[in-house]
Amino acid sequence: MRATFVILLFLLSGSACAEPLASWNDGPPKEAVTSWLAAITDPDGADFIPVAERVAVFDNDGTSWCERPDYAPTSFQVSVARSMAAQGKADPDSMPFKAWFANDRDALREYGYGQAYVEMNASFAGMPVSAYRDSARAWLDRERHSRFGVRYTDLYFIPMMELKDLLLDHGFQVWIVTGAAQDFVRSYSEQVIGIPPERVIGTWTTPVYEKAEDGTATLVRGALQTYNGHENKPAHIEQRIGRRPVFAAGNSNNDESMCRYAVTGERRGMALWIHHDDSGREYDYDRGTRRIEELCDQHPGAFEVSIKRDWTRVFREVSLE
Repeated sequence: MRATFVILLFLLSGSACAEPLASWNDGPPKEAVTSWLAAITDPDGADFIPVAERVAVFDNDGTSWCERPDYAPTSFQVSVARSMAAQGKADPDSMPFKAWFANDRDALREYGYGQAYVEMNASFAGMPVSAYRDSARAWLDRERHSRFGVRYTDLYFIPMMELKDLLLDHGFQVWIVTGAAQDFVRSYSEQVIGIPPERVIGTWTTPVYEKAEDGTATLVRGALQTYNGHENKPAHIEQRIGRRPVFAAGNSNNDESMCRYAVTGERRGMALWIHHDDSGREYDYDRGTRRIEELCDQHPGAFEVSIKRDWTRVFREVSLE
């Protein structure tokens, strides 16, 4: 029987909000989180962590919201690149734009995804930073997920949002640390998930200061891009936060370095690997997870979270009939 997806607009009841991790099944990951929090917030305990040092970092794509099969940050950037091409600021018949517009993944892989992203991003140079963010918000309001038929921002994982809120309740600073374009995530993070833009670290484009004839100061996008993935994540955490996180959550090898950084410090840290193994309610895929899976096997502070086994529900506003 074909599954249909229905939007359920509702508010969580006060009793549901009072229960920590209400959308998590009882099991090792939930027990590990609650016992770890009890230990590190006990002022008389050996594992106590002062509030100032309670820093948590969450990956975004695939960890905090659905990333399959349409990778929203890239889909948005391709839409902006199309606009640039229509304005004569990019050649739609040249690489990598030709491959981006045709969604030709083989051609992009042969060209080199990293270089293809850099060149697409460079075509946005000169666009006001505020205009880029406005365009991102408009795109997110307009576009719908190809399977679930809802806005991408409706597909944040409710168990992860419960975990984020639980950490906030225990005095944590919560940051998003993502490989996606920083300004894309900053465009909606505060309104959708309660994370202010200054607590989002992503792949960023160095802005350029401009002064108009009337004296107005603006920032426009430059062409220099700094990638925030793999080993760059811990380095950028140090650069931007200045404290070592004691909690990290990720879903792929791209997050392994950040998770390892969180669990191998002087404090008792914790890391979670969000394992996508539920094709019915979300997706089932393991590509690019060997390193983070090995971390969970090797370190007592790192845990696998099975979407299928450990979550009672996945999305707040999407339900299967």
